[in-house]
Amino acid sequence: MSQDRQNDDKTIVASSTQSLTGGQTRNNSPVLVQYDGGAAGKRFNLSSAGVLLGRRADRVQVWIDDPSVSREHCRIDFQGTTAVVTDLGSLNHTFINDVRVMQSAELMHGDMLRAGNVRLRYFSTGTAEQLLFDRIYRMAVQDRMLDVFRREYAMERLEEEFRLAKAGAVELSFIMIDLDRFKSINDTHGHDAGDIVLKEVCAVIKPLIGTNETFARFGGEEFCVLASCALQDAVALAERIRRTVELSSVDYEGKHIPVTISLGVASAQEVIEKTLDSENQPNVQELIRLADARMYQSKQGGRNRVTAS
Repeated sequence: MSQDRQNDDKTIVASSTQSLTGGQTRNNSPVLVQYDGGAAGKRFNLSSAGVLLGRRADRVQVWIDDPSVSREHCRIDFQGTTAVVTDLGSLNHTFINDVRVMQSAELMHGDMLRAGNVRLRYFSTGTAEQLLFDRIYRMAVQDRMLDVFRREYAMERLEEEFRLAKAGAVELSFIMIDLDRFKSINDTHGHDAGDIVLKEVCAVIKPLIGTNETFARFGGEEFCVLASCALQDAVALAERIRRTVELSSVDYEGKHIPVTISLGVASAQEVIEKTLDSENQPNVQELIRLADARMYQSKQGGRNRVTAS
């Protein structure tokens, strides 16, 4: 596996278009900070004259290069110091704090604006202190050794996506991933080798993760993927991940360490349908338990496989 490290769609980027700690300390213009996609961490200064947000680069002021974003997705206008968001008939809709903007809605300081699958946090004034706080938050949800998101961030996203799935606004699947015989790797080669294996597995998985997915460390040698798609598509993604890891290997101090993973896949729709005729409400924990149980089925079935039923 290559030792090179590149930021991908689901890696937090702490940089921005303006220094957060030195030089200019105050920007009185409102700003948006992008959270998702290859430009995560990018700042957009907003004009008081109003701005268009979308994917059509020659027309919009806030350009988001993501297929879930419409060419002209939404508009932000200012009435005095009040920001108002208007959806422009976008295909995948506009949300403020996970509440869909049906026509227009007020955008408050600190709110999360979502266009399709891309989220941006709004600051009414872009002081360096506020933007530094946002940067610290994003760094806090990143596993620094592996350059992927932490479990806490994945759970936050999963709760948001599950609420939307229950409302019928999105499709959602969850993939649990566990490295096979990882304890044996640590016992045989040492914990330094184990750390390198974890890094290299993440390095080959991350390029497979698109803007509709979130890749995170769930704990120890367990990882998860949140995918905005139906079960069948999530299974195809899981199989690509499994196969890519299987074909990769780690070289440590001249020794070849083969690595495989076992995966379990479940969809929110399965959980929702399961509770239709019961008094229980569908919840995120049931989705996680289902994917986790299927991952253990993969272990019991011989490892290095995907289970989705």
